[in-house]
Amino acid sequence: MADILSQSEIDALLNALSSGEDVDMDKPGEEEGRGTVREYDFRTANKFYKEQMRTLDVIFENFAFLLANRLTGLLHTLCEIEVSSIEEQKFGEFNNSIATPAILSIVEMEPLQGSMLMAITSTVAYAFVSRLFGGIADYGEESKQFTEIELSVLNNVQYEMMRMMRESWGKIIEVKPKIVKTETSTQFTQITDVNEPSAIVTLNVKIDEIEGMITLCIPHYAIQPVAKELNTVSWTMADVETQGQKQANKKLLEEQIDETEVTLTAAFNDTVAALEDILSLKVGDSILLDHNIRDFITVYVEGRPKFEGVAGVAQNKYVVQVANILKEREEIE
Repeated sequence: MADILSQSEIDALLNALSSGEDVDMDKPGEEEGRGTVREYDFRTANKFYKEQMRTLDVIFENFAFLLANRLTGLLHTLCEIEVSSIEEQKFGEFNNSIATPAILSIVEMEPLQGSMLMAITSTVAYAFVSRLFGGIADYGEESKQFTEIELSVLNNVQYEMMRMMRESWGKIIEVKPKIVKTETSTQFTQITDVNEPSAIVTLNVKIDEIEGMITLCIPHYAIQPVAKELNTVSWTMADVETQGQKQANKKLLEEQIDETEVTLTAAFNDTVAALEDILSLKVGDSILLDHNIRDFITVYVEGRPKFEGVAGVAQNKYVVQVANILKEREEIE
């Protein structure tokens, strides 16, 4: 509804019209209240929702944990990996910030669209190579180009990374990551337009005394097929479903184990005899065992000692009455 003029404003308007003066209808202070106007560049708007970034953070926290455990076993030394940051950045800015030489892998991960880029700094890459060849992670020539042998060795490490990647995404959606190509220069890794918004995941890696980074670049268009799944609700529901599936698998496994047939063997104590005595044995001869009548008989399950018992007879068959249950680490003398 339009504002209603007061009587004084009407009188001022009539006086101005009669005298031929210009009329300023703005109220005092109105110009100041409007504020300044500035242009808005739609290209600078964040394309990744906060919920999507939080979900990516959870996914790659899990990835860092799994990868650290796997590399610790693979390299036979303590490997620490943590998510340093997750931020949105233009692909061109990220690609130009990569220090070469570096291990740059173009990764396809169905059902995600297109490709993503994984960059491993030379310090981390040479630490992998040095440890796998039996040395320590202290290689200092960061500017040295990688040889074909080193690239081949690093491909095996990246294969393990893809396994951990598949597992870390498993609670949200089943993915099939694979490395399409590996380069050492950013000139050959233009996977998308330079202005494409991308999620940049930076992992800080520490091996022995060496520190470096593993960085993953996920273009915005790549997550579109799974954008609806990238939320913490899906993660929570997936976790609940995973727990339910684990319980179902556990019950099924228990049922299968209960029906599994195993071999039980009851044995006396070992008896030592000379080879000459063994060769001279005839039908009807008696063998004196090194087993006292008060000693327990050991019962083996698939070759492992599990019980001690007493021998007897029942229903015209030899039987063993269980007297003791042996623990897993208990030794039999």
